[in-house]
Amino acid sequence: MRAKCAFSIGFLGLLGLVLPASARADLVGTTVTGSLDFDADGLNFYNPAMGFVPAGFQNSAGAQNSNTVVIVGGNEFGFTDPGNNTDVTSFSRTGFTFTDTSITAGPNLNIILTLTDPAFTGVSLISSTFPGLTFAISGDQITVNIPGLNASAGEVFTASFNVTSTSSVPEPSTYGLVLIGFGFLAFMMAVRNRLGLGVPRAS
Repeated sequence: MRAKCAFSIGFLGLLGLVLPASARADLVGTTVTGSLDFDADGLNFYNPAMGFVPAGFQNSAGAQNSNTVVIVGGNEFGFTDPGNNTDVTSFSRTGFTFTDTSITAGPNLNIILTLTDPAFTGVSLISSTFPGLTFAISGDQITVNIPGLNASAGEVFTASFNVTSTSSVPEPSTYGLVLIGFGFLAFMMAVRNRLGLGVPRAS
């Protein structure tokens, strides 16, 4: 009776371990569409057809050649206006960073960054050096608004965001717990067999 109880407890414990109790967001491998608009003029400068996307980015002609790309974990979107500024949106597994670098001193236009990914469920700001930055999420679309500002030559502004998503993978520790659970289950089955509590054999 005691062995039966122990076996049942062990089996229930294993079920608890197998069910993914904790997981982390993983944006890599999901598809995101990016739009970089200045002063709400309706133009998308993350579209390589505009001619402002340098090499080395996923939206460049030498890579995925579109403003809709599969997230690889860095340099998803790039823009450069020679002599003025560069803008980069770079994703990680759990969020993204937007960076604006002023090449020459002068006023920056209002920036509207829009990112759309079916996996997006939430967004929060980690840090920002952009004065007056605001952001919001509606459905699967994140919008970041950055008011125009005067920048010095070489000045760099950044904003980092955490993104929650529907895409997730188990924490590495979960795999370890599952292995321990299976080992415990095998041990309990061995105890049952040793005590003669296993399934009776046909005669």
